[in-house]
Amino acid sequence: MRAYPLDAARARVADLRSVFAVPAFRTYIFGNFAMTNGFWMQRIAVGWITWEATGSEAWLGLVAFAELFPSIFTALLGGALADRYPSPRVLFWGQVLSGLIALAFCLLHLTATLTPYLILALMSGMGAISGAVIPARLSMASWLVPKPLLPTALAVNSTSFNLSRFLGPAFAAGLLIAGSAALVFLVAAMSFAALSVALWRIRDVPRTGESRRTAPPAGMATVLRDVIATPAIIGIILLQLAQGMLVRPASELFPAYAEAVFQRGEFGLGALSGALGVGAVIGALALSGARETREAVRQIFTMSVVFAVSLIAFALTGTFWLALVILVVHGIAMSASNISALAFVQLNTAPERLGRVLSLYTIVFRVGPAVGAFLFGITAEATSLMATGIGCGIVALAVTAALFAFITRNLPRT
Repeated sequence: MRAYPLDAARARVADLRSVFAVPAFRTYIFGNFAMTNGFWMQRIAVGWITWEATGSEAWLGLVAFAELFPSIFTALLGGALADRYPSPRVLFWGQVLSGLIALAFCLLHLTATLTPYLILALMSGMGAISGAVIPARLSMASWLVPKPLLPTALAVNSTSFNLSRFLGPAFAAGLLIAGSAALVFLVAAMSFAALSVALWRIRDVPRTGESRRTAPPAGMATVLRDVIATPAIIGIILLQLAQGMLVRPASELFPAYAEAVFQRGEFGLGALSGALGVGAVIGALALSGARETREAVRQIFTMSVVFAVSLIAFALTGTFWLALVILVVHGIAMSASNISALAFVQLNTAPERLGRVLSLYTIVFRVGPAVGAFLFGITAEATSLMATGIGCGIVALAVTAALFAFITRNLPRT
């Protein structure tokens, strides 16, 4: 019996070797790791200079809204682009444009002309670009590796993203402490350039496996009808919307927490973001692959409860180091619940409508944090960060319980 875990570990190592033996995937994943570090560095710098310029929780929420909301609309265009053109090429042009925006941030900050309204405009542009390339980004693993290796490739990509969630803020905090926000933006621009170079090298790599097929045309009405046919999918998507509106926005207010609650400045901002990133990496690595439907639902909702409870605990504590520990737990729950929910949707959706259902999932995943960050910031400014965090956590728990009851009631009997 002891051989089973060892055999599983050996199989995982073999899959990892096979994935990294694919030259195009290896080129992409290292370039993408550089880019995601720059992405998180830029987000930390934008949040900090917004807080320094305004001292307003509402402005922090508004900037987060400006980044996320435009992507809801451009994601539909991105789906059409990903269906028509090779994913590496679509993603390449997105990185070029993102790099130009990072350079604009750098130059405007150096010349002391970066106003809050210009920050809003630039982040709106970044959000629009992000939405346009999301479908291509999500399909990169399936484009580059054989289908049997797809789960391993996705796990590598998720771990890479969450590791950069820890490293990027740490690098950014160090540069901000040194007074070099412009250098943060320059490094971010270089990271976008690094992925652009990697994508240019693999721009003509054909899709692995079967030839690319044109997706059937589908409007939002068709997507909604497909989702309504599966109540469990509706429940999981609504859960992601609730988490996005009520729990995830707290991380957008980290600059306010670092300065107003913990009095730790740039160091505190980097530490808070880094602790969340450490937890997210642990959650991605430790997640069990529950495939039986009821077990998967229990796993999703257990992590969702921990996600909400840890927000309440974070809002209540005034001790910085305890807050970091809580955020590690928060990050574990965030990562595990998100990955489990996405896997559940994919495993329980018919292949012929998977793309359309995932397009709705993506839009919901973006609109929740966009609206939530804006409302969280306004509410925190009108009341307090503590009251807003506690209130959002309690409402999230109530919504989670209601959705769990709804989903389990509609699951097929086994």
